[in-house]
Amino acid sequence: MDLLQAMRAFVAVAETGSFTEAATRLGLSRAMASKHIMDLEAHLGLRLLNRTTRAVGLTEAGASYAARCREILDAILSAEQEATSRAAEPVGRLRVSAPAFFGNRFIAPLVAEFAQRFPKVDVELSVDDRYVDLVEENFDLAIRIGRLADSSLVVSRIASTKLMVCGAPSYLDRRGRPTRPADLAGHECLRYSQATIGAAWPFAGPEGPEVVRLSSRFASNSAEALCAMAARGLGLVCAPEFYVLDYLRSGALEQILADHMVEPLGVFVVQPSRRHVPSKARRFIEFLTQAFAIRPPCAP
Repeated sequence: MDLLQAMRAFVAVAETGSFTEAATRLGLSRAMASKHIMDLEAHLGLRLLNRTTRAVGLTEAGASYAARCREILDAILSAEQEATSRAAEPVGRLRVSAPAFFGNRFIAPLVAEFAQRFPKVDVELSVDDRYVDLVEENFDLAIRIGRLADSSLVVSRIASTKLMVCGAPSYLDRRGRPTRPADLAGHECLRYSQATIGAAWPFAGPEGPEVVRLSSRFASNSAEALCAMAARGLGLVCAPEFYVLDYLRSGALEQILADHMVEPLGVFVVQPSRRHVPSKARRFIEFLTQAFAIRPPCAP
């Protein structure tokens, strides 16, 4: 008995509820599809399907086995795709979305290097702070930073970045330097309106995570704009390290509450699906991962 072919036949029958439709899907005769199922039941010593003259349905054991068969067949397909895509030369157009500042500062130079290494790939880099819909807008992948919500997207971590709270020395001299998260009450905290770090800032408290709710007159959907406002003394900003590093080096901003910050944020690549991942996308993710391992975002 060909166990994999029998599993494919069984899953096809389970999904279509018909031996005839399953046979058509697999390019088999109805008799051969039926034989595969009978051989599989004999092999397992279980009845997987309830058959009547009008319908085919799964038994309880069959429903459980069908779910496991799908996992196994999907894993085999993914392994085959990975092997063939690695062997295939990357080719075609690759559409990538990235946050504006991070995309311009870190991804664009790497796109240039990637293009030199893989001359048959055309890269379209879209830099925008909004969250694009990968499927509806036809992106192959997107770069996202922070703590991602659970979704059906496939996520790969490619780097990390520290989160920092900073203020201009002039602002801190005038309003005082907070030494604990609770001291932020009454301070002007500039809010990022589009991310998980929005109306609340996360800290590591003595008894675990601590979240400080913010009150502020000022908000923006651009972390870069918030850092510029903070550097002019408008208030405090909480942002990834790569946004504030130049300001810190120049003295325009000063970090506070460093001992209270949460663990680093992730920099991720998200894809719409694990199946049928083209070689161009797989190679680009590998390239970014290797590049950031050698030279992390924020490295001088």
